[in-house]
Amino acid sequence: MDAGNGSEALFLSASTVSARRFDGRLSPRAINLILERIGRWHDAELSDEERKVSPLRPHDLRHTFTFRLAKVAGTDAYELERRLGHRSRRYIQRYTNPPERVEF
Repeated sequence: MDAGNGSEALFLSASTVSARRFDGRLSPRAINLILERIGRWHDAELSDEERKVSPLRPHDLRHTFTFRLAKVAGTDAYELERRLGHRSRRYIQRYTNPPERVEF
């Protein structure tokens, strides 16, 4: 579920950042660029191709959060639906069933 202008911001910028909006929020483009850069930095540290994450996108963080919430914390489908804003079991299954290569 997308946050509206009245909701609290997850990503804020320093006052010196040119991509800063009047309310301190980073633009979606700026957030994407920051996460792409973090993904590249992460991957530069690794030699194992299976552990690389680039390109890293904001939605990847949503999938990771939901997967870990479901598997590690044992959160039920109703709570996942509430947190994600989805009412479809299909979407909940998509978030909680990762690719085969995922281990934790």
